[in-house]
Amino acid sequence: MATFKLILGATWRGGVFGLIAGTSGGATYGAIFTNVLFFFGLLAQDLTQIRSNDIPSAIFAVLVLALIGSVMGALFGVPTGFVVGLLNGLLVGIITRVFFFPLRDAKTYRRVIAMVSVLFTGIASWFCFFAIILFYSNRDKADVPMLALIVTLPALIAGVASALISRAIAVWYESVEIRD
Repeated sequence: MATFKLILGATWRGGVFGLIAGTSGGATYGAIFTNVLFFFGLLAQDLTQIRSNDIPSAIFAVLVLALIGSVMGALFGVPTGFVVGLLNGLLVGIITRVFFFPLRDAKTYRRVIAMVSVLFTGIASWFCFFAIILFYSNRDKADVPMLALIVTLPALIAGVASALISRAIAVWYESVEIRD
C-alpha cells in the first residue's frame, strides 16, 4: 500500500468516525448533564410542596432540557469530534506507516494504536472542550477550575470512543494489507 493511501485512508476515517462519535456522544452527554442538573435543583427544593399536578410539567421540563442539552452537547461534540478525529486519524496513519508497515503483529498493532488514540484524543478533547466552554462563558466570572473539572468526563468519554475508532481503522488497514 502506498504511504499516501495509508495516511489519507486513516485520516478521513478518523475524521468521519470522530464526527459521528462527537455528535452522538456530545448530544447524549448534554441531554444527561442538563437533566442531572435539573434533578439536583429539585433536590435542593422543598419536595413536600410538589403536587401530583406538577408531574406533567416536570416531564415536559425534562424533555425540553434533554433537547437543549442535546443541541448544546452537539455544539461541543461536532467540532471537537471532527478536528480531533482527523488529527487522531493522521496520527494513527503516521504511526502505522513508521512502525507497522508492513504489518507483522496485528495484536500489538491494535493495542498500540488504541493506547495512542486514547491518550491523544483524551488530552486533545479536554483542551478543545475547555477552549469552547471558555469561549462561551463570562471570563470575568468563570470558575476556571470548576470548568476544567466539568470538561474532564466528556474528554475521558471521547478518549474511550477513540479506542473503538482506532479499532475500525486498524481493521481497515489489516484488511487492505491482506489484499495487497
